[in-house]
Amino acid sequence: MQVNKTVSVFWGIGQTVMQNKTLLLFITIALFTSFSSLSCTTVLIGKDLTVDGSVIHAHNEDMGASAVGRLWHVDAQTHKKGDLINVPYVKIPNQQNSYSYWASGNANNTSGLDISNETKPYDSVLVGMNQWGVTMSCNWMNSKSENSLEKGIRRYAIRQLILERAKTAREAVEIVGDFIEKYGQADWGGLTYNLSDTNESWVIETTTNNWAARRIKDNEIWVVANRFRIGTDFDLSSHSLIDNAIKQGWYNPKTDKQFNFSKAYGKPENMNQAYDIAREGRAYSLLKNKKGLLSADDLFEVLRDRYDGTSKFTKPQNEELWRETSESNHIPRTIASNLAQSTSVAVLRSDLPIEVGAMMWYGMVNPQFSGYFPLYAGSATVTQDFSILDGKNNGNSAWWSFKNLHNQAGKNYTKYYPMVKKVLSNNHAQMVIEQKLVETKALDLISQGKKDKAISLLNQFSYSQSEDTLFQSKRLLNLIKEPKEK
Repeated sequence: MQVNKTVSVFWGIGQTVMQNKTLLLFITIALFTSFSSLSCTTVLIGKDLTVDGSVIHAHNEDMGASAVGRLWHVDAQTHKKGDLINVPYVKIPNQQNSYSYWASGNANNTSGLDISNETKPYDSVLVGMNQWGVTMSCNWMNSKSENSLEKGIRRYAIRQLILERAKTAREAVEIVGDFIEKYGQADWGGLTYNLSDTNESWVIETTTNNWAARRIKDNEIWVVANRFRIGTDFDLSSHSLIDNAIKQGWYNPKTDKQFNFSKAYGKPENMNQAYDIAREGRAYSLLKNKKGLLSADDLFEVLRDRYDGTSKFTKPQNEELWRETSESNHIPRTIASNLAQSTSVAVLRSDLPIEVGAMMWYGMVNPQFSGYFPLYAGSATVTQDFSILDGKNNGNSAWWSFKNLHNQAGKNYTKYYPMVKKVLSNNHAQMVIEQKLVETKALDLISQGKKDKAISLLNQFSYSQSEDTLFQSKRLLNLIKEPKEK
């Protein structure tokens, strides 16, 4: 799978190549050999470690410097029972009722890591949260398993189906596992699905046809970079997991110790690189002394980190700092980077009604240059500038407003980032004050049986804060524009 997904960026080569599977496979392998680019960073926090008993799910979605993103909401839908739906690349039975959800993912007319130039259904969702608070993100991995070119379910479809169908994180694990065992996972041989709800988080590490899943303990921090992490301590797995490893010669029960998933299925050369290990270690170090008191603010610090205050600190790079560039040039792979398409921190609280208790702080592009604003399981509206389908650079697109701020401020990071950071920090502090007032009022309305009014209030709040966050980015951009050379 590490092969196929990368080449989808290049599928605009034309119909002739698309029809020639042999040639396409050859091109894919050649491209992947020089561009096995993997990214994204995820942090999952168990509810015993947070200040308010919430489960926290933090994620930087790193798709490449040119990968234009958008944010949108999908309403719950009712479908005809027994209907089949087309998802890349199979037909599957529809579910009678699908849930509403927030999704962040790819815009059209954009390029980036494994973004297809074609427009397919079920082919754009990357990160999301549904009406039950089920929160989903993914990290790419390098597996020994062979890729399955256009055979099985493409991972974008699996992500969307999770949001449409899962009421809990555990149920999401079962959905992913069932799809992979029944159809196979198309185009990418290694992927970790990070899944959370208001009670717990799970990770399910997958290959083309096999998987292992682990529940994150309530007193545990789990950091995901781009290597398999599950060893011997998985809670669920595919039926053929161990038998397949034995068949492939990746595990010998007579000579090896207890079966270890990451050792058996992980690509050895990508399992112990600084590109992953250093990021994981950095996240743990930033959080270790705050256990029991962790909040969204602590995760913002992690997602915005560039090894600040250490000898590894680097200013933003002009080039895309993928694995090959980072490793060969000994440039530390920072958590915050120009690869980011979006950034999010979900705070999932089981002691509140789900409409209020499940919320996600969301930002676009590099988290250092993006303010976070609140989305709720019970809200459905943000300013339409965030949802523009066309990825072309224009003055109406929220994504491009944040990207242009990132590009401009990055030209003189030392001068401008402190100002950006101060503005974003002050704006967020005011937003949190308003959030507490809005949530208190919404909870009071729900207790009075006025849920519709509570949802209307949450919608107004999400909309106004998305609008204000966008306004701040435009204001900052105007403040820091470098004067033109005379």
